[in-house]
Amino acid sequence: MKNDQPTHASGERVLEDNQLRVALLDAVTHEFRTPLTSIKAAITTLLTESRVRPSQRRELLSIIDEETDRLNRLIGDAVDVSRLDARVELDLRPQKILSIVNAAKADSGALLRSRSLSIELDCGLPPVRADLQQAKKVLVQLLENATKYSPPGEPISITAASSGEFVTVSVVDRGSGVADSEQKLIFERFYRGKDHRDAVLGTGIGLSIANAIVKAHGGSLRVASQHSCGSTFSFTLPIYRDWSQDSTDSLKTKRADIR
Repeated sequence: MKNDQPTHASGERVLEDNQLRVALLDAVTHEFRTPLTSIKAAITTLLTESRVRPSQRRELLSIIDEETDRLNRLIGDAVDVSRLDARVELDLRPQKILSIVNAAKADSGALLRSRSLSIELDCGLPPVRADLQQAKKVLVQLLENATKYSPPGEPISITAASSGEFVTVSVVDRGSGVADSEQKLIFERFYRGKDHRDAVLGTGIGLSIANAIVKAHGGSLRVASQHSCGSTFSFTLPIYRDWSQDSTDSLKTKRADIR
């Protein structure tokens, strides 16, 4: 019996991973339909309508641009979650918080086009030890959530402050908030809040990926929220210290599991 236990456990793990892949495929396939439908409608109008006004043309091209960005984000999420057994290499270097914020803004241009975004970073913030691309991905995800779950036109803010060994970056929205009973569950893979499952499209994987990335950096991701009063999603990144006694390789790369 003892010899069968590892095989049995391995079989359960394979079954679980296969179920996750099927669930991911179903979720992503469902969400792909909306941007593809919008892109198709816009292109059809541009191709068949001979008298499209310049203003309408710009609007249609903006739709194509925004929905293409949305598809790219969905594909990125699908790739991340498909690596169920994989590890990634974090390129850990000293990074300015402003660099992470600017990179996230650049990737979220279409999302934020109709939003008022304020940025408040404490003066003299120390650099953090982070992988720029992965840290940017976390902030992009939080900005996307803020736009999804708060009314159109409501402002969004990004703040950052240092405390102890970490810098905390927060995204604040004025949405409907997250119920107390769901504030831990929303970081689980594929979980979606019961009040938003039918009203807002989503796969339920974005926050779980963001949470895993932050943990791989040695930080934490949390939410503070009240019903109908908005939410504040905050993640921490470790402050960069003098690693002169460490090897160069330990500064540049770290293999991390982002399951």
